[in-house]
Amino acid sequence: MRVTSGVILLAGLVLAARSGRTQFAYGYIPGYTNPPPVSAQVMHEEGPGLLPADRAYVNIGADKFAFVVPSGFKLEPSTGRVVTMVSADYSCQISFRLAGAVPGDESALSPESYSSKVLEDFSGAKIVRTFSAIADSRRGPAFEIQLPGPSGSSRQGRVAFIPSRAAMLEFSLVCTSEKFENACRQFSAVMLTFRASDAKGELHISPLSDKL
Repeated sequence: MRVTSGVILLAGLVLAARSGRTQFAYGYIPGYTNPPPVSAQVMHEEGPGLLPADRAYVNIGADKFAFVVPSGFKLEPSTGRVVTMVSADYSCQISFRLAGAVPGDESALSPESYSSKVLEDFSGAKIVRTFSAIADSRRGPAFEIQLPGPSGSSRQGRVAFIPSRAAMLEFSLVCTSEKFENACRQFSAVMLTFRASDAKGELHISPLSDKL
């Protein structure tokens, strides 16, 4: 495998849909008393019986995460502790971040518990659909949203909250409306291939077979 990209600072992203908050309250996540450092790299994977793929490996403090970077996207971790991918034309943005401690009560994972958080984090958002999403074999609430864009244009997006051993994970997609359908497939691919480290700090990765 070869390294194709390292940590890149995100500057001037066109799709700055998230409201002004860039520092997140990591202090209430078990094991973290200060915002943990973020590092990332992309490794190209290929070989007999495998589909060529670029897989991102992300360290946030002591926790490790991995996922396949969709074709046409590049990884750009930002100084705001959000791991971000953007499309080549900057029309789509896919992100994930640690979003607080996992609720002890399973009922707290209801859509009602997170809808207000979506509206708070994404300025001007309107929730148009609520559904359930899966990443790393775990399920959580997800939302389809509409967002105002520049010069009266509109954007669409998805936000999903998935419990993990480390913390609640927030996945988000923001995209121009005309490219939303394809972007949703890319977003689903990220979540499908997403893996988090276990209690021993190990990642269990499944290569992409060309027989699938």
